[in-house]
This record gives sequence, structure tokens and C-alpha cells, in this order.
Amino acid sequence: MSKRRNKPPRFADRFLSWFCKDELLEEVKGDLQEFYVEDRKLRSRWRADISYWYNVLHFLRPFAFKRKQQNSNTTIMYRSYFKYAWRGMRKHKAHTFLNLMSLSVGLASFIFIFIYIKGELSYDKFHEDSDRVHRVVIDLLESDGKVLPDATTPPALAYALKNDLPEVEATVRLFPNWGNKFLIGATEDKKFYEEGMIRTDSTFFEVFSFPFLHGDPSNALDAPDKMVITRSAALKYFNKENAIGETLTIYGQENQVKRISGVIEDVPINSHFKFDFLSRLDFGNIDQNWGFWNFYTYVKLGKGSGLEEFQSKLAPFYKTARPEQERYAPIYAQRLTDIHLTSNLKWELEANGSKDNIYIFGALALFVLLISCINYLNLTVADSLRRLKEVGVRKVFGAHKKSLISQFLIEALVTVLIAVIAGGILAEVLFKNLGDVLGREVSILQIENLKVFAGIAFIGLLFGIMAGLYPALHMSSFKVSNAVKGVVGSQGRSAKGLRKTLLVVQFAISTFMIVGTLVVFKQLKHVQNIDLGFSSEQVLVIENAQVTGNQKTFKSELAKLPNVSGVGASSGIVGGLNWTTTLGYPDGVLLNFVITEPEFIDVMDFEFVAGRNFSREFATDASGTNIIVNEQGLKELGLTLEDVGKSVPMSIQNDTIQNGVILGVVKDFHFANFKSEIKPFGFYFRDRTEGNLGVKFSTTNLTETLAQIESVWYEVANGAPFEHYFLDENFATLNAQESKLSSILLYLTALAVFIAFMGMFAMANMTIKDRLKEIAIRKVLGASVSGVSKMITQRFLILVLLANAIAIPLAYYMMQQWLEGFAYRTNIGFMMFVLALASTLGVAWITVGYQSMRAAIINPIKNLRQD
Repeated sequence: MSKRRNKPPRFADRFLSWFCKDELLEEVKGDLQEFYVEDRKLRSRWRADISYWYNVLHFLRPFAFKRKQQNSNTTIMYRSYFKYAWRGMRKHKAHTFLNLMSLSVGLASFIFIFIYIKGELSYDKFHEDSDRVHRVVIDLLESDGKVLPDATTPPALAYALKNDLPEVEATVRLFPNWGNKFLIGATEDKKFYEEGMIRTDSTFFEVFSFPFLHGDPSNALDAPDKMVITRSAALKYFNKENAIGETLTIYGQENQVKRISGVIEDVPINSHFKFDFLSRLDFGNIDQNWGFWNFYTYVKLGKGSGLEEFQSKLAPFYKTARPEQERYAPIYAQRLTDIHLTSNLKWELEANGSKDNIYIFGALALFVLLISCINYLNLTVADSLRRLKEVGVRKVFGAHKKSLISQFLIEALVTVLIAVIAGGILAEVLFKNLGDVLGREVSILQIENLKVFAGIAFIGLLFGIMAGLYPALHMSSFKVSNAVKGVVGSQGRSAKGLRKTLLVVQFAISTFMIVGTLVVFKQLKHVQNIDLGFSSEQVLVIENAQVTGNQKTFKSELAKLPNVSGVGASSGIVGGLNWTTTLGYPDGVLLNFVITEPEFIDVMDFEFVAGRNFSREFATDASGTNIIVNEQGLKELGLTLEDVGKSVPMSIQNDTIQNGVILGVVKDFHFANFKSEIKPFGFYFRDRTEGNLGVKFSTTNLTETLAQIESVWYEVANGAPFEHYFLDENFATLNAQESKLSSILLYLTALAVFIAFMGMFAMANMTIKDRLKEIAIRKVLGASVSGVSKMITQRFLILVLLANAIAIPLAYYMMQQWLEGFAYRTNIGFMMFVLALASTLGVAWITVGYQSMRAAIINPIKNLRQD
């Protein structure tokens, strides 16, 4: 019993024997067992066992490890393979550089686009129950039955959904800033204009799961005076993260004091709406209001409730909730995680992404990667044929097929591993320099992106094995006699045929991408050069102009500035925020409108087709029934230019027809992106203070003029910050998706052409080296330099022509489909295909022609003397 009692853990001894050197094992084991015996006298068995394991693990150090036999034939063999691969790369530096560069650039491009796409596809998935959260929308319906998709809903919808449909677990309404900026301050000296304000229901955190840093989400918005802010807002206003109990004041006609009840993490970039401040809705009783279409409605379904079943109940529910209506617009639900990429309704909370662009970027990333992989495979096959004699000599000295295959695979793995590392570094450089194109900061070092990189690296290594497998199997199967003589036979001819096929595919993809880039770039230029119908240049928009003590005085002081030619106020901005109403009788038309004044019409340089501008001399102009419309508005109202200036029916209220006057008609102008046609637009005149001030100015001494405008502002704005932007810059954001697509296309196409250039350069170099003696013999027999160069170059040019013949029809069809998404689109001209053809032929001619000329002018005797 005593021996068994003092026996140490059996598995610990076995583990020690497995890793410890034989010359140390006996001494170490003896000492440890002595310690164990002494330990057992003082402790229980399990404590002594733990102590013994600890002492064993303490010897897990390099000096105690067993060494594998250094002279193992397998170890020596694989070590030689690695050494030979490294020496081969150093010996053929140009070939190695081109191979590594093309593969690393392709991998970097793929990593760059893949991580970007991953970010786009991750929108709103961070919410705990994102699969159960949906947005309910009701489209607008015009008199002619035309449906206008719209993201906004009346506030009564959320209340009715929660009460009438049992599968609805919770609802919440969002009321955003609608273009306004709120003056918020912690003290009189620390005030800022903020646009990240959302007013919502107390159920917000029952639907959305933004992580709390401080506070309780269950009661964070249960009182009207409570407010939840983000970490950044807390640091900005209070210089600390935990701002619970602090107060913020929202300045206005009646100041509102809000008590901070919660601090959350900053809203993730992959949320389809952003905010820094959340406060309770304060519009009184809106639960029965079906006319205030300025809210966004979200529902959270109960567990086990499916979207399809919920969707089927929405139309009957809506008809029951609003029995007074004669016609019902479509009502439907959208998955929360689909909004960013698939919604694109009018009045989205933020600019959405594009699922089409995701497909395009994904295809382009695959194209660039495919080109680089083809290039790598092409060069690997070509290099393997160059090493035919080497393989023969190795076989003569007893090399087996298995060892030859191992050698080629290891060389391929070394190349791909270096390319993967270089590709990761290059991708990080792209992320740092193209963050503005992506719209967000991205790094490959972020944990989620490191996982992606690891996966891509693993796939890259698998590709390296597969790419090295073909030449390995191909070269190892040559007969010794043919290999030593350098006779390629049918196997070599098939390899050369594969190289030509891969080269055609490579340049076909390059041609496709060149055509695509030219079309996208031309379309972007086309929409940028379209006559907007008004002047967006040299117009400065001053926001929150309503805070000035006397707006009339402010405008008159600005008008006195030497470089200011006009000042006008408006409730919205063309190309930005405007409102909608139904106008016309008996058939109403959905009309976009802003409330403005005569001077604003002049500042924007709208061109009158008929009628006149508003005038302060006529009191009826500001009555609210007189309006200026665009040509499309006049057309859809069923009126003509002869009706301008006449009293026409506008609407019906309480069974009484309300008349109004079309004072003027302005030429059609664009106020939305160019994927949609021009819609009806109108202007109403109210002689009152408005929030936006348009200032027309001369670009002469722009800095001085801005300083003068700012000086006048601070004289009348009671210390409010000076917020402004240039109208043309704001309008450019309407084409942000196309601009991003054009930029990324340009980068990827340049990379694709660069890789194809390197591939053809290396291929031409190898081809010319293989034919140096043939070239020398032809020169000895009287061939001219130009003749020799033409002989070599024309073979490559034929392959490029074949690639263009394949790619151009496909590119035409695909880009024509893409252009169908624009109401105002360019034409795919013949010159685009000429440019693509000329570009690829030019690359081929330069890369091959240059090398063939160099080979042709070399002294033929020098080449004939080579072994």
C-alpha cells in the first residue's frame, strides 16, 4: 500500500518520458519522484498529484526537448527542396518578381473587395434578434394608380400593429431630424449644432439592441425628459464616459432640458441609421394620427412568427384600420438586414448601398484574382518546360516521381506563401489610402478581418498546391530520354496550348473590365454634365438661419456685401430635403415642394417658361393657394400653359373645392438622382422665417467673402455656430454610388491590365529565350530585325484579337443591362470598344515588341555558341 501510495501520476511520467531527452530523463524523473514522496507526507494525494504535474510541465523548455534525428533522409530531402526553391527564386529574379507581384496584387485586390463586401452584407446583423425585426412601409398612391415607393409611414401605424396583430411583440417609431440641426449645449460656453438626433418611443431598446455602457435600457426612455447619448457625445459634452445624471439643453423657442439616462456605444458603421442622441417623442397624442407621414415604423415579431405569414396579414389589417379609404396603397414589411442593400425607397434614413454594386465588385474581385492566378499558372507551366533537362538529369540520378512532385509543390507553396504575405500588406495599404472611396475606415488587423485574411490565405495556399500540381505531375511523367534531350513531344505541346488558352482568357477579362470602366466613367460624366435646370454653383447654403434674431436684417446685411449678388430663404433645398403633398382636383398628384420666397427663386436661377415669380407687392402670392410649378408638375396636373395665371381647382376640404393660381411655370430641373425621371415640383411663398438661406456670390476673393458672411452671422446669431455648405457639393452626393463604383472600377481595371502586362511580358521573355537559336539562324540566313520582331509579335497579337472578340460582345450586353437602371443614360459608343481593343493590343505590342526587338538585334553568333 505504501508503494502504491507514493507512486506519482502514471500519465505525468509518460508525458515526461515522451518529451524529455534520454540523457536527462533518469535524473529528472528520480528527483521529481523524491519530491513527490516528501510531498505525500504533508499533503493529500490530489494536491501532491497537481504539484507533480506542475513540476513536469516546468520542464517544457527547449533544453529538455528531444531532438529528432538530424541526419534523417526525409528531413534532408525536404530541406534541400526548400533551399533549391529559394536559390531558384534568387537566380531567376525577374521571373520571380513578376510571378510574386501579379499574384500578390491579385490577392490584395480580392482581400480588399471581399472585406468591403463583407462589411456591406453585415448591416444591422449586430442586433440580437435582427432576424425578427422588420420595417413596415406604405407606398404612396397617385390618382392614376401609379405607385411611388416610400419609406415613411403615419404614426398611428405602429400603435395599430401592436394592438391588432398578435404576432407583433413590440413596435417602435423613429422621427429623425428631417434636415434640421439642433442647437444642444451642456453649458452656455459649450454648444454645438447636432443633426444626429432621433425622437422615438420608450420601446426603442425592446426592438434594437445597441449595447449600453451605463444605464438601464428597460427604463432609459420611460420619461419625456430622459435622453440616451453615445459614448462620443458624452466625451464631447462632459469629458467623461459616464454622464448619467448630467443634463443637456436643446435650445429653441422653448428650451428643453434633458437628463442623461443612458450612455451607449457609438452606433456601428454597419447600421442603416445613425444617431448620437435619443429622446422621447413629444408630439402629444399621435397614436390615432394617420395623416402625419414623417415616421419610420419597425416591428419585432414574436418567436416562431415568420415574415411571410405576417406579410399576408398586412393588407387586410390596413383595410380594417382605415375603412374610409377608397384605394389602398401597397403595405409590406422589409427585413431589417435587407434595408441597406435592397430598399432604396424615397426618404430612406441614410443613403443605401447597392446590391448590384456588390455583385459588380464581387465579380471584379474574382476577375482580378482569376487573372493573377492564370498568370501564375501560366508562368509556372512555362517555367517547368524550361526545366525539362533538369528533370531528366534528376531522373537519371535516381529521382522518383514522388520526389519530383514534392519538389515542385514545395516551390509553389513557397511562392504562394510569400505572395499571400505581400498581398496582405498591400491590402492594408489600400485600406489606408482608399478609406474615402469605401466610406469607412477598414483595417486587415481588425479581429473579424483577420479571420477573413486567414481564410483567404488558406485558400491561397490550397491554390498554390493545385497550381503546382499540374506542372509537377506533367514534368515528372516525361520519359528520361526525352527530358534529357529537351524534347517536349505531345505533352509539351499540350502545355503550350494551355498557356495560349490561359493568355486568351486573361486578356478577355482585361478587355471586359476596360469596357466596363469606360462605360461607368462615361455615364458618371454624362449625369454630371446634364443641365440641372438651375444654378447649383456659387451658391452657399447657410443652415439654421431661423436662429437669427431678425432674418430680414440678416439678409439685408448680407446683400450689402460686395461679392454677394442675392440672398433668399427656403424651408428646404433642391437636391436635398423637400416635402410632399397631394395637389389637384379631381385627380390628385403627389407634388414635391418647398416653402420659399421670391429672392430664393432668383438665387437658384430657375428659368421661367411661363408666368412670373412671387412678388411681395401682391399679398395673395403668400396666401398659400398660389404656387409655382415645374413643367412636369403642370403636365401631371392636367393643365397647359394657357392655364397659368388662372384660378384652377387644387384640392377639396370639407366637401368644398379649394382653388388656387399657377403663378408661373419653371423649366424642369433635377432634384433627385438620375436613376429616376423628373417628378412634379412646386414652390409656395410664405413671408416668414425659414431654416435655410441661399447666398449667391462671386468666386472672386472667396475666402474673404466667407469671412465677411461669417462676421455678419455672429452679429445676429446670438453665439450660435456658423453652419454652411456649398450647394454643388451637396448635389454631388446624389451620384455617390456611381462615383464609388467608378473609382473602384478604375483601380481594379488598372490592376488587371497591370497583371496582364506582367504576364505577357514574362511569357514573351520565356518564348524569346526558347527561340534564341532559331532567331540567330534566321538572321544568319538573311532575316531582317523587323521581320524577326514581326514573326514573334504577331502570334501574341492574334491571341489578343481573339480575346477581344470574346470579351467585347459580352461586355456590351452586360453594360447595356447596367445602364437600363438609369432614366438618363449615355450611349455605349463604338469608340469604347476601339479604345479597349487599342489598349490591349498596345500592351501586347509594347511588351512583346520591345523584347523581340532586343532579341533580334543581338549578335547571332553569341546565341549560336550557347549550349
